[in-house]
Amino acid sequence: MSYGPRACCCGRWRRFKTATMPKKYCPLLMLYAAAMTACNPVAASVDDDSIAPAWRSWHGVLFRLTPPLVAAQLDAPAPASSFVFASIHYGSLDELALDADALRDVIVSTQTLVDEADASASFDAETDRHRFLAPPDSLPKLIGAKAFDNLLPLMPDVPAERLQKLKPWVVLSVLESRGEIASPANRDKQLDGRISRWADEAGLRRVHLETLNEQMAALDCVPAREQAQVLARRIEAPWVLKEQSLRVLGYYRSRDLPAWLDEIDAMTGLDAAAKAIETRAKDCLLAERNRRWIGRLDALLRSGSCFVAVGAMHLTGESGLLAELVQRGYQLSVEPI
Repeated sequence: MSYGPRACCCGRWRRFKTATMPKKYCPLLMLYAAAMTACNPVAASVDDDSIAPAWRSWHGVLFRLTPPLVAAQLDAPAPASSFVFASIHYGSLDELALDADALRDVIVSTQTLVDEADASASFDAETDRHRFLAPPDSLPKLIGAKAFDNLLPLMPDVPAERLQKLKPWVVLSVLESRGEIASPANRDKQLDGRISRWADEAGLRRVHLETLNEQMAALDCVPAREQAQVLARRIEAPWVLKEQSLRVLGYYRSRDLPAWLDEIDAMTGLDAAAKAIETRAKDCLLAERNRRWIGRLDALLRSGSCFVAVGAMHLTGESGLLAELVQRGYQLSVEPI
């Protein structure tokens, strides 16, 4: 992806220094969703002809979702609203223009934190096979010795002997994340770590949308030899990712997730073959996982009082989670944060 699905969706596997090495529809569809009275309300139509332009107007990173009332609930108290947050796995809170206190207050006002996978889950042989190349394959063999030599200065925090064992998608993920690698030492400085800590301190129930192995399999859905073609192109012009990383932070600060998705779809700097490979990887990482998650997410949100934190690119687009939830009758409003 030209810049971001890997960077915005899955961050916890990038702990090279510790855990990763080596152990570690509302049955009656609504014709429209009423505008919320909260700040920055967004009227979200569920008509098939208007859903695409609707999602392009949803500029924000925090969204309030109120579930539809069904006949059986009409005499019961309305379920509480939930919040869906667009996470990103690199950049400081200042760089992301996020108000930490306001974000924490929203989190602790809910009862359940819903995220992608368990950040504390241990890697095992099954998950490791998605991250590491099986001998005699090695990264230098897949991308060539010269490309590997050019990669080394782009990955200064990963020793060469470890780097040569990694699958190309892992390396691409780090490059797409501005080279930032998660570790226990800096976890509390990063967005995911803050959210997790605030939820634990408030005693929130924790629910994960997938297992660690399911997450790893999605990232590893394209054969390593094909992903190596994409990595080789990126190594040839590393400045492309650096420039795109700055634009992505700009999209996040301006709360313009649709523009970020357009950046990804453009796949700047890749030839036709690499674009085809990245399109398949994007489908695995975003569309297929969204299809797996939506049923469970819908059930959780109908109960109310959830704070959902998933990668930003899972939310936007015609097949994004927000569009799907609005189509199922949820009322959506953009919340300032």
